[in-house]
Amino acid sequence: MESEQVGTPQPEHRAPSPRGIPAGQAQAFRLLLQLHTPLILPLAVPRLDTLLQEAACRRALDWSCYHSLPLVFDEERGGYRASQLLFGVTPHAGLEAHPLARIARIQQLPLLQARNVRAPLRLDGGDWAPKMTRHQALLSPYVLFYAHGDPEACADLLQEVPHLGQGYQHGQGMVSVMAVQQDDQSRWQQRPWRDAGAHQGFPYAPLADELRMAPWGSDEPVFRPPRILREVVA
Repeated sequence: MESEQVGTPQPEHRAPSPRGIPAGQAQAFRLLLQLHTPLILPLAVPRLDTLLQEAACRRALDWSCYHSLPLVFDEERGGYRASQLLFGVTPHAGLEAHPLARIARIQQLPLLQARNVRAPLRLDGGDWAPKMTRHQALLSPYVLFYAHGDPEACADLLQEVPHLGQGYQHGQGMVSVMAVQQDDQSRWQQRPWRDAGAHQGFPYAPLADELRMAPWGSDEPVFRPPRILREVVA
């Protein structure tokens, strides 16, 4: 999401979402997206529910409330049935690391210091020189999400978010929806949960962390999958 501008009034409180759609009207599915440019993962790996919440705000041009999402909200576990981002690889194209370096914000030299003719001249620019910020970006043929909800509505809404991760202002993490496929293994469980047992049966060991269970609320102790998950796309 874009940084808030100084002086822009912000809502004091946003009411929780109306909890999505009933489970009886939903189906488990896999959402496959093509990844066009290297993606810089943020500290908290994107989940489908948080992306759809941002997409709903953009479509409505309204960030003052939490919108209803086309996903099932698991009342017992306290979160949407929507996985975190997974990288999709093929037998011919795997997951590649792409080191990136970008110039951080350039600070302006104060007027009084600029007129101080007795200040020593530094060839490296000193404290006011542009700084390079280095990132480790990742590129694979696809990224994918698993969920339990309305697949067509999710795919349509996600078109409002054409970039994922950090550096989207510079074109990083560009994606496009490619396919929606049925899933019969409940792989939407690959996301943070309060109970470590919710990850049983998956090929990874859950890690303790503090994250939000839903687009609203505060960070709380959870057990999450590793930040980087890979899956072979047939």
